[in-house]
Amino acid sequence: MQTTYSKNHPDHSIVYLPVKRLLGLRRLSFSIAATTLLSACGTIQSPPGSVSNETGVGIESQRAIGNRNAGARVNIEPGVISRDESQIFETVWDRIGNGLQFSFSHDNEKIDSQILFYSENVEFLNMVSERASPFLFEIVEELERRGMPMELALLPIIESAYNPNATGSSNTVGLWQIIATTARSLGLKQDWWYDGRRDPIASTSAALDYLSTLHQMFDEDWLLALAAYNSGQGTVRNAMDVNSRRSRDIDYWSLNLPPVTEEFIPRLIALGRIFSTPEQYGLELADIKNERVVASVEVSGQIDLSLAADIAGVERETIYQLNPGFRQWATHPDGPHSLLLPVTHIETFYAALASRGDQGQVTWDRYVVKPGDTLGKIAIEFRTQVTALQQANNIEGSRIVAGESLLIPRAYNAALPLQMPNAPQYVSGAAYSSDEITAPTRYEVRSGDSLWRIANRYNLTTTALARWNNIDESAVLRPGQILNLAADSTVAQHIDHEVDQTVIYRVRSGDSLARIARQFRVGVSELATWNNISETDLIHPGQQLVLRPGESKLN
Repeated sequence: MQTTYSKNHPDHSIVYLPVKRLLGLRRLSFSIAATTLLSACGTIQSPPGSVSNETGVGIESQRAIGNRNAGARVNIEPGVISRDESQIFETVWDRIGNGLQFSFSHDNEKIDSQILFYSENVEFLNMVSERASPFLFEIVEELERRGMPMELALLPIIESAYNPNATGSSNTVGLWQIIATTARSLGLKQDWWYDGRRDPIASTSAALDYLSTLHQMFDEDWLLALAAYNSGQGTVRNAMDVNSRRSRDIDYWSLNLPPVTEEFIPRLIALGRIFSTPEQYGLELADIKNERVVASVEVSGQIDLSLAADIAGVERETIYQLNPGFRQWATHPDGPHSLLLPVTHIETFYAALASRGDQGQVTWDRYVVKPGDTLGKIAIEFRTQVTALQQANNIEGSRIVAGESLLIPRAYNAALPLQMPNAPQYVSGAAYSSDEITAPTRYEVRSGDSLWRIANRYNLTTTALARWNNIDESAVLRPGQILNLAADSTVAQHIDHEVDQTVIYRVRSGDSLARIARQFRVGVSELATWNNISETDLIHPGQQLVLRPGESKLN
């Protein structure tokens, strides 16, 4: 696969947002027909300051946490984990376990605490392992090519729950949670059409570039490099300088770092140990074969994503989810002009693309300019952007003349509603329109379901879902169990304002910012600000929008 490599620098003091439904990743078996992939990210909960040892996960003893320097840092044997370059691995997880470099080199109470925390949340890890399936092989390949620790393949679990559209409170985005200013300064492209932070391949290369730089900067100490990745190299350097002046050790465990950074490395080490022996913790990892499932295809120019899906013979949602870096209905006019597709559909795509001959790869409407029209007014009417109209019509300024024609870019077959394999079963007899869709108010639990999965599927949060059903968020569900998807017969898409201050909304066909703002009783300008977009930006089906109704002036 050809990728463009660039560097980045994240800021990681983040709070993860509750998000939309997890689509049926188990159907993503690219040996059959390409199917729907991952959706929005899950909520990562921070472990409490103290934990009990009731789970019995094989930890020798539970030690009190508090004294920064009290943890015994001793080398322990990795057991069955050994580095064997000639070994052939059946799954990517086996390959990760074989490449761990520091997960078994440290042992202290902070690591114990994180192991306990994750062992009590194995259902979350099961879900994340499933969500990682489209891109994990590519990440592991790149780590192995660079000779970097395989622990880094687990880092997106902490950062984003392996969701390329995850957003953080410090304006961090993507699998690796990269801030916009740093991404731009290091060459990771971002504009109205494309955000490289959301591109799993480009952002991975950027994150690993930066981690490699930090590794060299901090004398090839991976713990210090990771601490700098989390809190910034200046923060770590300052902490090291303070300890040096006081004649104290300057290793990671001895430094006075922000609390989130002091938890960061123990979390990663805990994940390395848990994923190396998942059966010990009741973890059922997704069956991710050690083989490539997606590959990059090159096209000659801008192409409509829906058209690309039809040409390749895959579902449109698959294209959107495999290529989250593209924020609009098409690839970037100026590139990149590459797409990720299931490997089983590459030949079909190229053959169908060649058979189209000179037919265009984007779809246009023709509009005759009326007296009083402006580019801004037309852009709002057609849910596009002024710059898109300028590019499509080769207009340098803003002057247009009544009577002349403009080309309006639009999504291929945009009038058709986007069908989701795990979409709600709508109430019988209800009109299926883009203006108003009625969701079910009750749900029967199926085998393999979890509160996270159901909440994501129906655009809810686990907090609200648990509250409506008088159960705990960590409750184990039983097949056949009936859950309420709404409070007091309110449609599931509406918000429980007392509980949920942040909502992730998945755009449907026919949606506009104004329509979504009316539905959730927030201002259009507020909605645009929360999502770092313009009020005139085009939104596409499947796109995720952040809403904070509790912060709205209208509420």
